[in-house]
Amino acid sequence: MIREKLIKDMIIGKEVLDLGSLGQTNSYSLWNNVYKNSGYKSLTGIDLEDASQTALSHFNLKPSELPSDSRIVYGNFETYQFGKQFDVIVAGDLIEHVNNQGLLLQNVNRHLKTDGVFVLTTPNSKWLTGFLKPNPTHVLWHDEFTLRRVLNINGFEIENLMYYYGNKKNYNFLLRILVLRQSIIVICKKK
Repeated sequence: MIREKLIKDMIIGKEVLDLGSLGQTNSYSLWNNVYKNSGYKSLTGIDLEDASQTALSHFNLKPSELPSDSRIVYGNFETYQFGKQFDVIVAGDLIEHVNNQGLLLQNVNRHLKTDGVFVLTTPNSKWLTGFLKPNPTHVLWHDEFTLRRVLNINGFEIENLMYYYGNKKNYNFLLRILVLRQSIIVICKKK
């Protein structure tokens, strides 16, 4: 999976902050699938106080499928202050759930070291799912152009923006053609 490989390569020897650590199904969970044995220097996660309940009710997860780790703190990263900066901050399929994306991105900028990397992934609003009923936990959707704009006005320079197949482990050949631009991954640095 493209997203997971890129993130694994970026976090080796780094202090990592993962945003939205709890509220994902097992197949989407970076905490469960990427960070284990990845060679990071340190790992911290943050998610909303009700993230576990949201994941259980909207995605039919069992409590045993949610990460349980003392490195995950509860709070709203739009305003939460860690009092330190990180080498890599990852927002994997998170921004589409955030009430105030400007506050979130400004806080990412404050917590990112000067030479740090911000990795953001999100569904592509201009893919086929744009015509379907969205995930009930999404409050907005982005495409390449809105991502470029919102990242720029919040102090980020995009180093790489690419489309990828989404977060499922396997697609057969025909489905790969259909899902080619399903999701977007953006790798940014501070301006």
